[in-house]
Amino acid sequence: MPQRKLPKKSTSSVALEPEVAIAIIGLFSAAADGEGITSTEEYALSEFLSGVGLFEDYSEEDFEELTEQVVSLIEEEDPEELVAQAIDSLPNEDYREAAYITAILVVGIDEEVPEAEQDYISELQGALNISDERAQELIDELFGEYDEDEEEEE
Repeated sequence: MPQRKLPKKSTSSVALEPEVAIAIIGLFSAAADGEGITSTEEYALSEFLSGVGLFEDYSEEDFEELTEQVVSLIEEEDPEELVAQAIDSLPNEDYREAAYITAILVVGIDEEVPEAEQDYISELQGALNISDERAQELIDELFGEYDEDEEEEE
């Protein structure tokens, strides 16, 4: 199946709300394997987003409204252009890192990250202007914590 590619730059001058931008990047990342978005990935995305500080005060209804808004945008716009617009709409490093973390978690939900998905994550990292060192720190924070939890359970 064809893998998703990030466009170089958005041609739209319209900025998205940061919450919408992060959700779009998360959904696009779920489909990065070319197999579409599974119900597991969709559920995981809402769970991951609820753990992001930006979304901590969101109610279930807020998430449903956000999902409807994102789905509507995806149906109306070219997905690749929409992702470029989402990346361009993230106002600062914190939002860019939140989008990157969301993408990593969604891509890794099935515990398999084939080369095509690794390439996608690397491309997204570059598009979000996240250094290799910072990206590694974020990955270590995410999965180092996960590995420690697994070791405690054993």
